[in-house]
Amino acid sequence: MRHLALIALLVIAGSAGWPAFAGVPPGLAEAVRAQTHGREIVAPSFKFALVDLNDDGVLDAVVLITDRCGSGGCNMLILRGTAGGFTVVSGSTITNEPIKVSPELHHGWHTLLVSVRGGGVQPGLVLMRFNGTKFPLNPTVQPRATQAQADSATALVFQNGATP
Repeated sequence: MRHLALIALLVIAGSAGWPAFAGVPPGLAEAVRAQTHGREIVAPSFKFALVDLNDDGVLDAVVLITDRCGSGGCNMLILRGTAGGFTVVSGSTITNEPIKVSPELHHGWHTLLVSVRGGGVQPGLVLMRFNGTKFPLNPTVQPRATQAQADSATALVFQNGATP
């Protein structure tokens, strides 16, 4: 456990030059707003966590759109961090916290463990594996995480993003 805490601290403190808990990183709100096809003047309400998901030394963003949640959960965006901001890798539906990052890699990206519940689905953590292009759209049809996979993953800490 101490090893995972040290890794999380190093990722937050040293990656991409963004200080921890210093607000929304440059370009993130704009990238989230662009996912609404420019119909909104400001980004929707969202929470975000920064983590290097593809081990390239640049922080990526896991975003939960909080003003568009239903009984099954919220929409989730995965954005790749770049020198100029963020680009969308994929979006997923009906996602809940906790969201964890696994040490497991698929096609160069860490597997995410996300919580599913509601709508008749058995609550629990599922594995969201990168397929070389994107993460899965619907978490409820993904394989269940084992207890060992859940224990080896690191929980993301979310911060509040833009509000309308």
